[in-house]
Amino acid sequence: MCESISVVADVSDVTNQFQIDNVLSYVSNRYEIKPTQSVSAVVVRNNKRLLDEFRWGLMPFWAKESVWMDSSSISDKRIFQRIIKKQRCIIPCSAFYVTTTENKSTRWVKVTMRSGTFGIAALYDEWHSASTDEELRTCTMFMTRANSIVSPYHHQMPAILEGDEIDEWLKPDLKDPYRIKSMLRPMEELRMTSYILASPKDKFEPVTEPELQRPELA
Repeated sequence: MCESISVVADVSDVTNQFQIDNVLSYVSNRYEIKPTQSVSAVVVRNNKRLLDEFRWGLMPFWAKESVWMDSSSISDKRIFQRIIKKQRCIIPCSAFYVTTTENKSTRWVKVTMRSGTFGIAALYDEWHSASTDEELRTCTMFMTRANSIVSPYHHQMPAILEGDEIDEWLKPDLKDPYRIKSMLRPMEELRMTSYILASPKDKFEPVTEPELQRPELA
């Protein structure tokens, strides 16, 4: 499972890579972003690509799919059938983290694309609180079966999209559920890399930036 993500790319690089027309908000220089925290996502409104801020985790947050949506079960979820046809987005990402346990100690594993910044297929929704009149933009990321890079640690990984697939994912007229589901597949192993971080961490403790960036020593 993707425990957290890292976003460290400059906004100019993200704007160019994802062909952003307007930056409304960009959450950057974050070495660890956890569920319920703010992330930036690429959405299409009025035929323009916007980069905006969302809370990672749909409402209600306690629902299993609020943070991670299993791509194999999207056809079984009526709410996702509603929003997947018109509220798809992309979460720019520099790395994601999974955990592994060795000798009763939890350690963090950093997973990246060799090419650099990548996009995770996601959905967004807008939630309105009747009690506080609060408007909250939220999102959840798609998970697919793990490739050989991630499978030693977990059976699922984020669904990563690139190039033409990002363009297609963001098209409002993409409504074929079979095509949508076919895009949510594991990334090629040769294009990815991973390493165990140097400092053992309990998965619920905060991870400081220097520790996240220091690879394991031989």
